[in-house]
Parts: sequence; C-alpha cells; structure tokens
Amino acid sequence: MAVLETEPNVLAEKRKLRKSLFRFDMIFFTVCAILAIDTIGQASSYGAQAIFWLVVSAATFLIPYGLLTAELGTTFPVEGGPYEWVRLAFGHMAGSITAVLYWLSNPIWLGGTLAATAIAGMDLLWGTKIGDNTGLSILVGLAFIWVAVMMNILSLRSMKWVPNLGAIVKLALFALFAVLVLISGSQHGFKGSLGGMFDGLGAAFVGVIGVLVFQWVGFELQSNASEEIDNPQRDIPRAVTLAGIISLLGYAVPIIGVILVLSGKDIVNVSGFISGYQTVVNNALGSGSANVLNGIVGAGFVFALLSSGTVWLMGSDRLMAIGALAGSGPRAMGYFSKRFGTPVPVNVMSGILASLFLIANFLITGGSLKSFFTIVLGLVISTTTFSYVLVFPAIVVLRNRYPNARRPYRIGGGVIGLWVSMLLCEFYVVAATIFSLWPNMFSDKVTAAVSVGGVSVGRGTYELTIFGATAVMLVIAVIFYAIGRGHAVHDRWPDEGTTADRRQPVSVARS
Repeated sequence: MAVLETEPNVLAEKRKLRKSLFRFDMIFFTVCAILAIDTIGQASSYGAQAIFWLVVSAATFLIPYGLLTAELGTTFPVEGGPYEWVRLAFGHMAGSITAVLYWLSNPIWLGGTLAATAIAGMDLLWGTKIGDNTGLSILVGLAFIWVAVMMNILSLRSMKWVPNLGAIVKLALFALFAVLVLISGSQHGFKGSLGGMFDGLGAAFVGVIGVLVFQWVGFELQSNASEEIDNPQRDIPRAVTLAGIISLLGYAVPIIGVILVLSGKDIVNVSGFISGYQTVVNNALGSGSANVLNGIVGAGFVFALLSSGTVWLMGSDRLMAIGALAGSGPRAMGYFSKRFGTPVPVNVMSGILASLFLIANFLITGGSLKSFFTIVLGLVISTTTFSYVLVFPAIVVLRNRYPNARRPYRIGGGVIGLWVSMLLCEFYVVAATIFSLWPNMFSDKVTAAVSVGGVSVGRGTYELTIFGATAVMLVIAVIFYAIGRGHAVHDRWPDEGTTADRRQPVSVARS
C-alpha cells in the first residue's frame, strides 16, 4: 500500500498500526458512523418536508460525497486521511483547522447529545429518574463517556466489533420500529401525516439542512484508519456504495415512522425516536408485553448511541494524532500505543474534554435534558460541518497537483463531473454551517429566540455560546499550528512525476 515518504518519527509511530479492517468491517463501520439515532427526533420535527429534503439531499449531497471520498480514499490511502488530503492541498494551517474542528466536535457530541439522549432513553424505557437529578445525570453521563474512551484505547482489531454490532443493532431497532408502526397504524390509525410535503420547503430547508448533513457525514471516517485497512484501494468504493444504500433506508424508515405516529407537538428533540417507539409498542402489543420489550430495546438503544460515539472517536482521534505528528499540533499528541496501536494521549484527552463539557452544560442548564440538548445540538452540527469546508475542495487541488497519482477509482464525467461533485458537497456543508451558526436566517425570525423541538433559547445566549465556542476552537487550531511548526513534515505524495505504469509503491514495514 502506498504511503507518504515522511519523517522517521512518523514512520516509527505508523509501524505500531495493524491491519484490522476488512470489507465487512468497513461497511458496518461506515453504517454505524452515518446512522445517528440522537438526531432523528430533530429531523422528524420538520414533518413531511423532512422526507422531501432527505431524498433531495441523498441525491445531491450523499451521492457526490460518496464519489468524492471514494476517489480521495483510494488515491491517498494514508492514516488520518481527511487531514492529509487538506494538508497536501492547502498546507499545515488549513490542516490544523480541519483536524481540530473535526476532532473536537466529537468529544462535544459524545458528552452532549449522545449522553443526553442515552439518559432520556433510560428514563423512558427503563423507568429510571436519572434526568430529574443533576448529580446522577452527570455520573451516568461520565460512565457513558469513559466506556467509549476505553473502547478506543483498546486495539482496533478487538474493538471493531463495537461499531459492527452497533450498526446491526441500529438496523434491528429501525426494523422493529417499522413493524410496530404498521401494526399500530392498522389497528389505531396514524396521528401524523405525510401530507403537505411540498409546503414551505424553503423554510424547512433552512431549518433541517444542518441536521441532515450532520446525519449523512461519515463516509471518510474509515479513511482515518487507512493504514489499518486490509485493502483500501479495492474496498473503500464498495464499502461507500453499500453503506450509503443501507444508511438511506436506515434513516427513511424511522423518520417516516415518527412523523406518522406522532403529532407535530409530540415530537421532542431529545427523545423523538423513543417517543415514537413507545406509542406504537403500546398500541400494537399492550402495556404488559411492551414493558418486557422495553428492557431489551432500552439496552439496544443505549448501546447504539455508545457505538456512535465510539466509532467517531476511533476516526477523529486517529486524525488528530496524525495531524500532531505531521506538524499541526503538539507532537506528544501523536503517540500511538505499541501494545494496542491506538492514539492513547488523544483518546484520554477526548474523554477529559467530553467530561468537562458534560459537567459544564448540566450545571449551566440545571439538569434540563431538553435545554442541554438544544444548546449542544447547534454547536455539534456547526463544528462538524465546518470541519469539511476545506476537505471537499482538496480533491480539485490534488487532481491538479498530482495528476500522475494512481487513481483506482475516479469520479466520472471528467473535469465537469469533478467540479459538480465538489461544488454540491461544498454548498451543503457551507449552508449547514451558516444555518446552524445562525438559525432562521432569511426569515422574519432571524433575531427571535432559537426554538429546537419546542424548547426555546434566547437568541443572544444561543449565538454567544455557538460563536464563542467556535472562536475558541479556531484559536486552539492556530495555537496547534504554531506549536507544530517546529516538527512540521513537508513531504509530497510519492507518485509525483511518476506515471502509473512505472510507479513503485512505498510501504511501511510492520512488526
């Protein structure tokens, strides 16, 4: 497998990596990364218009995004893929911004909406009262976070079963939900409706675009572990294709189901999917049988959320570690465990940041899960989508800079196909970032309070939190760039100037 000819200290760390991901793993790894249960309620709250934009965004974002990541992932199959793509195209400063935003958005998500949704699910399905007690909520949230961190510290070869099983559990929950929706609807009718799908599409787009893009991203996550994949140049395009099809169906089923079984006012952001499940399971099976099933579904629901946090930390922590090694962060963050082959310092730092974020938000919101969810969701979406702004244009630069690089997969349509795919992807992530940073833009509510799932937050409080946190992350990125300049790697892709038929792969020895 081709890798960058680079500094000895970088190669020394990469020798600790082990081939762990095979085609089956890559498909379910990616499905687990894309399917996010915690945002289904928020997407469903836009009603039938969400279905319209789900289909449109799948055609105009998910497909071009898959094509783009398939080409980059197979042409430049190196550990920390998205970071390396940006660094090779735009330099270390751009790489640092991408790495820091991509990385930090995940501890925020883990200690934010994932932890909040897990606690809400426990309360609703198991009858616990965790959400009513701030101290207990913090303790349970911390346990949730550190289980995910420990799974990341252990070897990928052992822990890849977490995202694999997580994807299967999510699909099983959605399939069960679909069956219960059909039974409940046939017996009791539907409270919701798919009518009016084409009403107010512009306003719905502004509101739902952020959460839809957030739900779709994840194709490139496997490329963060490229040098741990058995055959990335063969398997990445196949994994992207199958994972995309599965994920589209995986989202369509629960979102349509929630819209059908719940009236608009009953869709609560933090527990939309669980509220829909409770409605249909009680209607279909009665409360006695539902109580038995709730225990099993609750365990599956919490594990599904845990697997989402785990798989994204697996990718983002590796990306940040490679960035630190290459000169976009402190070198100490680039250490990989010789025993496990994982970036332990970044893993631990992610856990600490997620814990601090969880504690601060629960204390600020007084333990209110709904307020906690509302504050965090906008920040998670905006930082996540922001981190992709430089990733997509990198493909145009790299096509021109390294025209002779071997491309096992290439976006069709020549230069026009390349630019159309890139511009569509860039439009979506820029729009999602802007509308998440300032909701209700271009409407008469541009200065009004921000309402998410029926919970309102003052405009000043919301914008101060979102912009303040984003500014802090950008400052961290600049600091990381300044720290990393002393050990920055200024290598180039080894295929430069070499035609494909004469190319000699450069490989890293593995002990």
